[in-house]
Parts: sequence; C-alpha cells; structure tokens
Amino acid sequence: MAAQFWRLRSMQHWPDDVRRIVGGRLSDGLAGSRLRTIEGEPLVEALGVDDLETHKAEWRDLARRAVEPNPFMEPDFALAAILHLPASQRPIMVVVWQAVGDEPRARMIGVWGFERGRPGAFGGMARTWKHKHSALGTPLIDRLAAERSVDAILAWLRERRLGQSALILRDLARAGPAARLIADRCAAQGLASTGLNAHERAALQPGNGERAQQILARHSRKHGREIDRLARRLSECGEVDYGSACDPAEVRYASEWFLALEQAGWKGRRGSAFLSDAGDAAFLRVALRQLARAGKCRLDWIAVDGRPIAMAIVLRSGDRAYFWKTAYDERFARYSPGVQLTRALAERQISDAAVQITDSCAIADHPMIDRLWPDRLAMFDLLIGVDPARKNAFPGAVRRERFARAARAAMKSAAVAALGRRVS
Repeated sequence: MAAQFWRLRSMQHWPDDVRRIVGGRLSDGLAGSRLRTIEGEPLVEALGVDDLETHKAEWRDLARRAVEPNPFMEPDFALAAILHLPASQRPIMVVVWQAVGDEPRARMIGVWGFERGRPGAFGGMARTWKHKHSALGTPLIDRLAAERSVDAILAWLRERRLGQSALILRDLARAGPAARLIADRCAAQGLASTGLNAHERAALQPGNGERAQQILARHSRKHGREIDRLARRLSECGEVDYGSACDPAEVRYASEWFLALEQAGWKGRRGSAFLSDAGDAAFLRVALRQLARAGKCRLDWIAVDGRPIAMAIVLRSGDRAYFWKTAYDERFARYSPGVQLTRALAERQISDAAVQITDSCAIADHPMIDRLWPDRLAMFDLLIGVDPARKNAFPGAVRRERFARAARAAMKSAAVAALGRRVS
C-alpha cells in the first residue's frame, strides 16, 4: 500500500451522520516538600497540580532533552490523567531542579511520579506511578544532567524517611538508557538492584525501503494469503479507504468515533472501555486534544463507505512512536479489520524515516500483533534498594514482592477460570 493512500480520506469525507456522533489539587502532605540544597546542587520537591501547570513549559523542555522519551510522562498526557483521577488515587509528582547561583529552579532536570501509599509511607515500598492507560513507566531524566537527576531522587527518597527499603520502577525498556543509567547510579552508591517481570512485546524498527515487504514475507504463505483474501472480501462490502487525522479539530471528531467503536465492542461489555467511566472518557478527550496541539498524536482508520470500522491511536515522542490504542466494529469481525489496519499501519510507520522505533504497547505474546510485527522490545520492572544503611533488608523486600506478584497472578488465574466455568 502506498504511503500516500493514507491521505485519500480525512475527516471531511466522513458521512454527515458519522460526523454528528461527535457532537485538584494534589492534597498530600508531601506537596511542596523539598530537600535543602547548597549552591549548584539540585532541588527536589513534590508539586501539586496547580504548580505543575505553572511549570508546564519547563516540563515540555525537559521532555525534549530526556535521556529516553516517554509520552505518558509528558504534561499533555500526565496532567490530563492526574486531573481526572479521584484525589485518593493521584500520584505524588516529584520534580528535580538544577540550581544555578541564587536561582534554585534554573532548569527542570527530572520528573518522577510515585504511587500514593498508606499514610506515612509508600505502602512499605516506594513504587513509581504508571497510569492504568499508560504503556511505559520511564521517568523523565535530563540527558544533560542525568546522573545528578537520579542521585537527587535517591537522596530525596532517603531524606523522606518513609520506612521503605526499596523502590520499584515499573515497565521500563530493559535495554533502554534510563534503566541502564538508574542501575549504574545504584551500583555507584552501593545500592542493590534486580529485575522483575521480564517480558517482550512487539515493535517495529525501520530498515531499508523494502522493509514492509520483508515483514509481510516473514509470515507463512498461508497466513499472508488469508489476510489478502479477507481484504478482498471486505472490499465487497463497499468502498474501502484508509484515513488519518492529526489536526486538533479532526482529532477531536475522530476521537469520538473511536470512543463509540470501543464502547460497542467487548471492552464495553466488560466495562473497561473509556466510555464505561466518565473520568476515563473525559481524560481521553482532553489528552488527545492537547497532544494533537503539540503534534504528538494521530488517529488512523480503515473505513467502508466513509464509516470507520477499525481505528488506532498513535502517539509520538522524539524519534519514537507508540501504537497506543485500537478499536474495531465487531460487525465486520469476519474480515479482521484490526489485522488489516495493523498491517497498513506497519507500512506507514516504516516509511517514516523520522521514526526509529514504533512500540506496539501490547501485552507479551499478543496473538495478533506478534504475527504482524517482527521486532521485539524487552521490558521489565527494576527493583532497587534506596538506602545503603538498610541493604540487608533488600533480599527480604525482593522475596516479598515476588510472593505478592505470584499470589496476585494465582488469584487472577482462578478468577478467569471461575468466569469460564460460569459461561460454559
């Protein structure tokens, strides 16, 4: 499929009835808390939502300098997510500033989020925050002051004296510069660290101009022929077009159709669709609108007679893209519209020379996208000790965390099995 095919249809070509479908504060004792600093040393403070809004420009500048990008920790996503969470679920957002002379906030060099724990502690163990709709937990760390930024956060955790002996950083790229940096700083300070939940998920990395064909050739001939057959059958239902929206006004309309598609499908029946929760739906609308204004999101779709039957939300940060969310019309399920869209999306992403990698944001061993996208992104959680004086407590913290995760996995498996028995 030629890349220009994506420009054949835009929002203005959708039928009128399709278009008509569109129609706190961080109240925590830590907010504003800080470390005392000497001249030239970083200042670390936990900020409430209002203060974060005030420093949104500095936050965006930091994202451009980050040692590793993460659109889910940039202000257009993270602030929208925080504002649409109940106060009890809002994270503790910690900012690291580089001081220069008498100016303690000369430059923002780090933004970290921490889960809100029990009163007086991070629930016994500090955990970085990752929104439920986020696919990465990487903190934003200034590549120009990377070591100082990480060291300041570790010192801040020890200074708070909240009783935790370890910190869990969730969903990091295992070979990414942020994970390597944090592990190296821990080693330099004599702090122990270990990995948990190691897994891989599908990704796309560009090659030469024929890479898209190489991806398709990777599949079995039988599978490839089946996809082509389904595409031909879909064309019998009407005129098939591929379209895209990145303009903020068009993203606003396209996002409403995405919400409707998702709600009408299995996520709506299960109660996990965005429209199943008013706060989630409001968050998505606000986040996509702001991301579109920043040129960091796009909605792609496959349509029949101008009506989208499968849609995808793609985010962008630096030289990376993220296949964040997808939805499809189950009335067309026999034609596998999600597979058709994902295959076409792969061709588009590979043709974009500015994108070094497209993260599928999918679960490990995803039955669909793993067959279509050949590359893999290694992920894990990084568990580190935060206090060298309590290094003997680290092995116990690791054992407790492994046990807790195993127990949760067993309970989840039992619940799924029980649901299956009830359905049968």
